[in-house]
Amino acid sequence: MKKLFSKLTAMYLGVLFIGYIIITVGVSYLLTAYLMNTNATELIHHSQSFEEAYVEMAEINASPFVSKVWVKQELRNMSKYVSADIWMMDREGQVYVTSNDAFELYYNSEMSVDDLDTIFEGNIINKQVQFEKIYQQPSLTIGYPISADGEVRYALFTSIPVPEIQKATFGITRIVFFSLFLVALIAMFMLFGFTRNMNREFEELNEAVRVIASGNLEQQIKISRNYQLGELAKNINYMSSELRKSVKSQERFISNLSHDLRSPMTTIIGYIRAILDGTVPPEKHERYLNIALDESERLKKFVNNILDLSKMQSGDMPLAKSDFDINQMVIHELDRFEKRIIDKKVKLFIELSDEKVLAHADPNAIQRVVYNLIDNALKFVDMGGAIRIKTEIKGEKWLVGIQNSGALIPQEKLASIWDRFNKLDDSRGQRKESSGLGLAIIREIIRVHEEKIEVYSNEQVGVMFVFSLGTQIFKDVRGDQTKV
Repeated sequence: MKKLFSKLTAMYLGVLFIGYIIITVGVSYLLTAYLMNTNATELIHHSQSFEEAYVEMAEINASPFVSKVWVKQELRNMSKYVSADIWMMDREGQVYVTSNDAFELYYNSEMSVDDLDTIFEGNIINKQVQFEKIYQQPSLTIGYPISADGEVRYALFTSIPVPEIQKATFGITRIVFFSLFLVALIAMFMLFGFTRNMNREFEELNEAVRVIASGNLEQQIKISRNYQLGELAKNINYMSSELRKSVKSQERFISNLSHDLRSPMTTIIGYIRAILDGTVPPEKHERYLNIALDESERLKKFVNNILDLSKMQSGDMPLAKSDFDINQMVIHELDRFEKRIIDKKVKLFIELSDEKVLAHADPNAIQRVVYNLIDNALKFVDMGGAIRIKTEIKGEKWLVGIQNSGALIPQEKLASIWDRFNKLDDSRGQRKESSGLGLAIIREIIRVHEEKIEVYSNEQVGVMFVFSLGTQIFKDVRGDQTKV
């Protein structure tokens, strides 16, 4: 916690320090500019008001020149209102009247000829002027032309020391600074609490990972937060759950593999030993040797299925894709089950698409899929039941469906029927006759073709498997040889 907290604190303080500097300097600069502009606007506004009053008084007196006493009084009133020094100068550059008589001589010497000329041309000046004999700091000075009878008669100057404006800026900046400091202090406490809780959750995660790594896959993490740490905890719990399933699957795989290998091997060894030790009379040798041969063939097929499944799952099974007639393949495979169909009195319904488009896939692999699915349908269809086989083109895909009546697959078992050694015999309460590899091989064949296979089980359709195939129209332009 200390290490994490110190790093976050150092980073936070660094960002805070830089932010303070930027905000303080920025606020001070922007606020000063704003106040300077606001004060200048206000002084111009009051200068304009004075000009209007001057013109009105001149009209009353019927003369462009107004009483100096009146002007002086107006300037003093205005000076008190705007807290500025005010004076007027004539065209000769002499101070006509001022709100502060003490500075009259200094105003004469400090004003530049160029500024006076600009004002008497009818322009307003807005600048900072250094009145060295009056103020120690620059002053914001506004020069405004006072006109009467269409002619500029006087130049009106209003001046506010810049430090007064900066003083107001400093006061506001100080308030902003202390407000930021208070916010930063609150954020520091929040950061401490957040870091402490996050550190505790990290410790829980680390401990859980250590426990899982030691082999205890029952470990679960209880973190209810919704941000990334909570997502990580959920993913670790999910990983632990999937690992448990994987371990159980491996245990079941080894158990089923041992059983399925031991059964035919026991039969083979038992019959051969009985023949060798004379338990079986010579006239029965051929019978028992044929049984041993059948078991050997079943064992060979079983081992080959395991090897094929392993190759498919590892991506080492090459596919030799070509164009072929899927309808013809279905008919050909059905012919191989003719006797079983007759023996079970199965009603066969076949609905094959009349489209002339060929399927594009590995024909040998797909033949294995069709054979296994028909074999499963015949195995589980009830006596006198029905099997329906349908093909159709939908979009750019061939769809092949094989459906049978009879015992359903429980909904909770549907997702697991594709697992190795998961036997449909168990799901439908029948005698265990399959190796539990058929559906796993089917799914892998479809997967390496980058196609889909789905299973449905309900009272309306019975049990139905549907898989898709590519067509010759949309076949892979890279060629027919694919290794997945």
